[in-house]
Amino acid sequence: MSRVLNVLLTHQPVAQMDRMLAWWRDYCPPENVLIVFNGDEKLLAQLDHPHKTLVDDPRLRTVKHPRERQSYTGVWRVVSRWLEGRDYTHVHFAEYDQLPVTPGFNERQLTYLEEERADVLAFQLQRVDGTSQPHYLYHAALPGFFKHWESFSVRHDRRVVLSMFGSGSFWKRGAFDVTAARTEPFPIYLELYLPTTAHHLGYRLRDWGDQNRHINSLGDFVDQIEHARRDGAWTLHPVKTLWNQPLPTR
Repeated sequence: MSRVLNVLLTHQPVAQMDRMLAWWRDYCPPENVLIVFNGDEKLLAQLDHPHKTLVDDPRLRTVKHPRERQSYTGVWRVVSRWLEGRDYTHVHFAEYDQLPVTPGFNERQLTYLEEERADVLAFQLQRVDGTSQPHYLYHAALPGFFKHWESFSVRHDRRVVLSMFGSGSFWKRGAFDVTAARTEPFPIYLELYLPTTAHHLGYRLRDWGDQNRHINSLGDFVDQIEHARRDGAWTLHPVKTLWNQPLPTR
């Protein structure tokens, strides 16, 4: 039987995390939610939630994320260690401002993963090597960038580079753990590093297709939740200010 762990990465104050968890309880059991907190351990201790862990990684705390090559490798490793001895079969990762809006969204993700015969689902997934995509061009000039993938790739074409939008992704447990175990040779932006690593390890990645239209990089769609739900969204991003105030009655 499949069991999904929903990993929520956050740096919010405790009151806002409480509201976020209250929202998620309408969509999945609390025991299937793991809070990964990038902040003060004393604040995390105040959070009344059974599954929580700390990640202390300066590479999360970037401002210009692509240029500073923000990394989620530390998050993946913390989660992978937490999973040891637990029976979850899949990992759904979401930043604090990506939230579910449709009941049964985990079941929908599982179904879509199987339909695509995939190991990983990623938003806005695309192949970018040989293109003018800015993140790719910035990294392609780094010494050792291509040699890194070539050093462990099981693929015929060892120079493939993939890109995804990093706010959320869905992984089979094995793909998540094996990707987490890899070591970055030098800082590589997470939106290139995670999908390209998984690809060269031999895992099958697929795009979210129609769900991409509900995931954006800018703005705050706090006023668009009901519209997105009616439009068939499973999750929505970004919704940044919903946790700043008591949740509306639903």
